[in-house]
Amino acid sequence: QQVQVQVQHQLQQMQQMQQMQQVQVQVQVQQPPRPNFQMALQPPPQDRLYPTFEALQNDLKNFTRSQGYAVVIVSSLNRDPQGHYRRYNLCCSKGGKNYTSHSKGIRQARSTKTGCPMRLKAVQEKAWPYDDKWHVVVQCAEHNHEPFTGEPGAVVPAQFRKIEDDGRRWLMIMHRDAQCTLRQLTIGIRISFGDKYQYVKKSDVRNMLAKIKRDEERNAAAAAAAQGLPPDVLYTLLPASHQPPMPMPQPVEQMPQLPSEMQVPDPDLESDDDD
Repeated sequence: QQVQVQVQHQLQQMQQMQQMQQVQVQVQVQQPPRPNFQMALQPPPQDRLYPTFEALQNDLKNFTRSQGYAVVIVSSLNRDPQGHYRRYNLCCSKGGKNYTSHSKGIRQARSTKTGCPMRLKAVQEKAWPYDDKWHVVVQCAEHNHEPFTGEPGAVVPAQFRKIEDDGRRWLMIMHRDAQCTLRQLTIGIRISFGDKYQYVKKSDVRNMLAKIKRDEERNAAAAAAAQGLPPDVLYTLLPASHQPPMPMPQPVEQMPQLPSEMQVPDPDLESDDDD
């Protein structure tokens, strides 16, 4: 009898545990998911000083990426005597008007703009306490969209897929020396740089390789044009019979002479002196 009582007691405990687990699962399903506080669309800090705009831009890019959004340059102004800008206006990459494309082409592109009001500016101040350094001034910190969390199916901002100089050099080496395929290059650049290029696609790698080739061809053509033709190159001039004919002169109708009462002095024939 004691054994039966113990077995019944254990069965009751197991049933209670199962009921508690079912209740916990129901509560978890009913409750909304907790927000990701690491990606809360927070504005960038305004208490940091940077020696150059490039340093500010790199730090700003890393911070905004950790918050689930990106910023782009809208305009630049306030040039110094050397021609360098001392202020850049920036906004959220989703700022601007949304539009609907009516194109019937192969690419069915759609706009990701939401009219986000987030605005900031990067300024180089000469006065104390900035001492000719750059800093960020947030003009509007509000967003009207959800942060990008990298979930499957989400639209990746173009700024997160941009390949910079370090990735460009890596692609040149691995494509020409290692003879890697497009798929291998895409996987390799995602792994080699950590989270920096984790959203790069094969199309981004293909476009970068094509851009590298275009730049090299353009530079080679410019260098050859600067050197001119070598003296040992044989070339011939096209004879006149092989050249296109000259265009026929077109008849031009001249304006009739104005009556004497409508004629005025020609200002081009007058002197600019006041006397």
